[in-house]
Amino acid sequence: MKILHTSDWHLGRTFHRSPLTREHQQFIDELLNYVHAEGINTLLISGDVYDSTIPTAESTTLLDQALTRLMRAGVQVILSSGNHDSFRRLSYGAAFFEASGVYLRTSLEDATCPVELTDGTLRVHVYAIPYLAPRLHATALGVDPTHQAVLGTVTDAIRADAVERHARGEGADRIIVMSHATVSDTTGSDIAGSADTTPRSDSERDISVGGIDWVPASLFDGFDYVALGHIHKRYPVTHTIRYSGSPLGFSFSEEHNRNGAYLIELNPGEEPTISSHEWATRVHMKTLRGTMDQLLNSPENSPYEQGYYCRIELTDETLPVGAVDRLRSRYETISHFSYRSTQPATDKPVAAPLTRDADPVETFDQFHQYVRNRPLTSEERDVITTLSDHIKSHKDNA
Repeated sequence: MKILHTSDWHLGRTFHRSPLTREHQQFIDELLNYVHAEGINTLLISGDVYDSTIPTAESTTLLDQALTRLMRAGVQVILSSGNHDSFRRLSYGAAFFEASGVYLRTSLEDATCPVELTDGTLRVHVYAIPYLAPRLHATALGVDPTHQAVLGTVTDAIRADAVERHARGEGADRIIVMSHATVSDTTGSDIAGSADTTPRSDSERDISVGGIDWVPASLFDGFDYVALGHIHKRYPVTHTIRYSGSPLGFSFSEEHNRNGAYLIELNPGEEPTISSHEWATRVHMKTLRGTMDQLLNSPENSPYEQGYYCRIELTDETLPVGAVDRLRSRYETISHFSYRSTQPATDKPVAAPLTRDADPVETFDQFHQYVRNRPLTSEERDVITTLSDHIKSHKDNA
């Protein structure tokens, strides 16, 4: 049996206001090709299928097309809701979809209702835990409103359900758990400390409660594989507890991530085999640093002129006039621009109070020194003086 672990599709996401619909479609096409080539039986999506609780029409169309193609390929899909999803909207039509092999798990009650997968004599139970906001579910569970208390109670309930099924002769050979949470491999009992080593990115929404958003990996002890979502980097927390990461990069903090998925192969009487797969589909992004002359003329930057989202960090002594427009003459898409002067930091001059009789040229000169760390040149002062005289003359003649 082959199971593919993915998460955090974030359909509808933009990259610095640029739609990623094309990249998402390319990923779905690549996913389907991989599913066919590898003979995948089941696809897991561990939360955040959408980027918004109110998904766009394009997003719902992408998911509809993906699920339809997967069903036609004979692939079962188990999809849980994440902190970006509306669990109520995502659960619409759950019974109908289940008849077609698509299992939507979006509620607290769903967490202890496993999806049963069979292949010959091999029986696998997949328990999909949706994102459970502590303040929303703690009361129903009778626990403190923390991630550790809520998730710990649910994983205990899963273990109890598995034991009961075994007692009835309905137990599984393997148990897989899906969860959308921040999980760290720590043996410390006090998670209020600094033991969390989970890699973060700018595109992940904060889910902390009381300053804590993570839980120890020990909550998942005893399960054969744990398919995590929420963190956008693909990496193993432990050998059997893993983040697949997002299929695409969604911020410059993910520039060096190699997005992919995990393939879990299960055979009777054997330990699970886990292998990595890397997607070829990319959101091409690049951080470029240098002076205006370097950025405009360096041949090393030629590959990033088109087809890349660029983050530009300009390092001239003073900010050149029209910097962004000049850079856009070379780089097709500048998604983020910042300026870092190479001059030592100095105390900014204190501007004189503005009065009705203040000299506009001197006022502008103070502003120019504050922003650009130098006074106006004689040529610049002549331009400002001419403009000031023109405005004053126009006002006097009005």
